[in-house]
Amino acid sequence: MTYSQRSAQPGASSDYAYLEYQISQAQEALVHAEKDGDAELAAAIRKKLAGLEDELEQLED
Repeated sequence: MTYSQRSAQPGASSDYAYLEYQISQAQEALVHAEKDGDAELAAAIRKKLAGLEDELEQLED
């Protein structure tokens, strides 16, 4: 879905931007968890990240 198509749907563009922001935050947290060697936290973040990416894919459909 293009940006203009997302923008044409009320509320969708803000949801899309919110999810993109959440994904970027989760990715940064994952980098830090891996750097610190916290495998349990890294696994939890990966799970959260997968869920956020799924939500983003649903918005794109």
